[in-house]
Amino acid sequence: MPFGWDELGSVHPDMFNIETVPPLVEKVGDAWADMTPQSLEPLLEMSRRDMDAGLMDAPWPPVYPKMPNEPHRVAPSRARQAKH
Repeated sequence: MPFGWDELGSVHPDMFNIETVPPLVEKVGDAWADMTPQSLEPLLEMSRRDMDAGLMDAPWPPVYPKMPNEPHRVAPSRARQAKH
């Protein structure tokens, strides 16, 4: 959202919606106009290397369905121990 650091304490996400943002962008300018798109390929390659090395994905929040390569959603100390 295009607001300054000095405004951070006085803004709330509910203030910004489809009706309020266009006039704000028109008034203060497009904060993203000078941004250059970047490729995600370096991050995807890093993820592939991690998966190939046996690292798992980060746990997803519990409201999401279980994802492939996601570790258990319980602390190791609370996980059921295998019986020997």
